[in-house]
Amino acid sequence: MLPTGHITFTWAALNLAQRRLARWNAVDYRLAALAALVPDLVDKPLALTFYRDTDAALFWGHNLWLHAGVWVGVLALERARATGLPGVRKSVRSVPYLLAFSGHLIADRMWGFQETLFYPFGAGFWHPWVHVGEPAAMLQAYRDIIRSTPILVAFEIVGLALLGWLIWDRGLWPRPRLWRFLSTGHVAPSQSGESSTEAHIQRRFGSFVSVGRVQK
Repeated sequence: MLPTGHITFTWAALNLAQRRLARWNAVDYRLAALAALVPDLVDKPLALTFYRDTDAALFWGHNLWLHAGVWVGVLALERARATGLPGVRKSVRSVPYLLAFSGHLIADRMWGFQETLFYPFGAGFWHPWVHVGEPAAMLQAYRDIIRSTPILVAFEIVGLALLGWLIWDRGLWPRPRLWRFLSTGHVAPSQSGESSTEAHIQRRFGSFVSVGRVQK
């Protein structure tokens, strides 16, 4: 999946969790997007430097054991910091960011790249691809895979649709609300005279039902 897809799928999942589960309302959408991109931010520089001669592009950022270690380390650190603080739930604040981080493996369908996923166990080498050790070679490789992999383009189209749903659902088309979302990472709370699209539709539907009852 391309970077844009990782961001849009992560934002849509976070919005769904906030809407349907009433969870993680304090999560910063910008940090969630960054967490979703961390595996690529780790591996792309590695492909251009230390592993430039491996003819591979997926390394430690897409490795199951590294992800497991990050989860254990972050949760243990958060639990230790929360110890003794009243009213602080332990090991939960970082969970949505960790899910965005490791959700990258699912979005990239890493079960098909098991050499990297389980390295150094199993095959004992990184999943082979093509030479991407220089910026021009990496750019060309991604151009080729976009042209030859329709499902990759399909995922990006779905991602754009999910982004449109987020904008519609949260009423982000007015420039002030969109700017607040991008600059703070949080959806603006409803204010007097201002509501989300969902609330607006519910209010209009309620008015329609009320008028129908009066006419009866």
